[in-house]
Amino acid sequence: MLVSNLENEKLIVDNHSPEPVISEVTNPGQNLEYYKQLLYKKLDEHPEIDRPAVDKAIKLGETVHKNQYRKTGDYYFVHPIRVALSAIEYNLDTYTIISSLLHDSIEDTVGEKEKKRIDQDILKTFGRTVSDLVNALTKVRENQNLTLYKIFQLGNIDFRVILVKLLDRLDNLSDLRFLARRKQRRICRETTAIYVEVAHGLGLIDIEEELRDRIFKTLYPKTYRTTADRLMDIYKERKAAILKIIKKIENYTPPGLIVSVSPQYTQPQEYLFNRSEIVRVLNAIVVETQSTLDCYNVLGYIHTSFRSIPMNIYDYISNPKANGWRGLSTKVIINGERINILIVTREFQEKNRRGILTLINEGIYHSENYKEFLNLYLEVASDNIRIDDVFRYSKAKTIQTLTPDGDVIELRYGSTILDFAFMVHSELGLKTIGGIIDGVRYPRDKILEDGMVVKVLTSDSVPPDESMINDVVMPKSRKEIFKFLHQNPTKR
Repeated sequence: MLVSNLENEKLIVDNHSPEPVISEVTNPGQNLEYYKQLLYKKLDEHPEIDRPAVDKAIKLGETVHKNQYRKTGDYYFVHPIRVALSAIEYNLDTYTIISSLLHDSIEDTVGEKEKKRIDQDILKTFGRTVSDLVNALTKVRENQNLTLYKIFQLGNIDFRVILVKLLDRLDNLSDLRFLARRKQRRICRETTAIYVEVAHGLGLIDIEEELRDRIFKTLYPKTYRTTADRLMDIYKERKAAILKIIKKIENYTPPGLIVSVSPQYTQPQEYLFNRSEIVRVLNAIVVETQSTLDCYNVLGYIHTSFRSIPMNIYDYISNPKANGWRGLSTKVIINGERINILIVTREFQEKNRRGILTLINEGIYHSENYKEFLNLYLEVASDNIRIDDVFRYSKAKTIQTLTPDGDVIELRYGSTILDFAFMVHSELGLKTIGGIIDGVRYPRDKILEDGMVVKVLTSDSVPPDESMINDVVMPKSRKEIFKFLHQNPTKR
């Protein structure tokens, strides 16, 4: 049965609702007991979780964090419990829940001898998996690069460590109001530059949006409320017109081909660092079908019924985005408006917002597709590269290019043939002098466009030099060039 989801669609975030935490702490012990009971209640709802093992983790966590307090005035162990509650909400396994409860246990223990004892207790009681997760989550004091490197290194093998870190950061953001304004800003900048990009790169769109939402509420509460109110006003004005657009799509598509048609609305967090005038509330229309083949059939009916906008048709089913997003994307004119339409199956729709969570829930903890994203950090991590620079490429528009064999190479908008070569292989980049596109030869600084098939031209007689830096925009390209110049100072 075809369902129009306009009325049931989640609209603008209610910016007037309070955070679901106990606001003022008058009795830390009472607060801790409240969250413990909440955790026990959630555990009762999930019999598949190893309750005795979690009970041991709670006992150890309470002991380790005894007499430690948060800036909120709460006992510190309230924080790990809340992270574990989030892990349960995402249907994560026993190992992940235990790791959530113990993720700060080694870090917050005083003395190296005591840290080693806690580490051994965790290994002996909960096994190697939990021990590895907790160790990866333990900060390296005064070295953020190394801390993140540890997380991504294990994340290449087990995504759960990254997920716990993201849930940890989400919970920390809920307590930011108790910190000094300078520290609030630093944490928010770091979250935006790193953790928002990590969530996006691993397809965790729900978590990405929640991170941005909490940052916006913390840094600019008045602007957040103004933005949300303005979006709601536009929605009320546009609701009838949007419903007509949806009805038109339904009417021009044969019965049984579409499962649902839903509007995708602009949320306040999209204006976190965007102060342009708010004039739109509709981001896209999402058309959900039963099967992959139906996606292509729907695209055909839409393009024969409405005028399509040239150069705006993208097939992310056969060539998924780097973060795993799958579906068809097109722009058409409906009732005189430019409408972005996303065509997906129900399975695509779920995985497009939950990314690696869908794999973890199936007991899969690594994937070659997502490892590419993690390797981006591991390959360029060095003292010469800023962490936010590593992820900056994903904030910009990306393009998909192809090798002559049909392999997809995703690049930042503005990337060149030289960037393309470095993303294929480091050695190839160092020898690149140009490339051939559609039978035409171009120099290495040729800026690439979406869909281009590139054959790289190399030469062993033209050595790399410092001028190559001016011909690249990708972090990996810059890292490989700097590495070569460092090893060969005469080429500077």
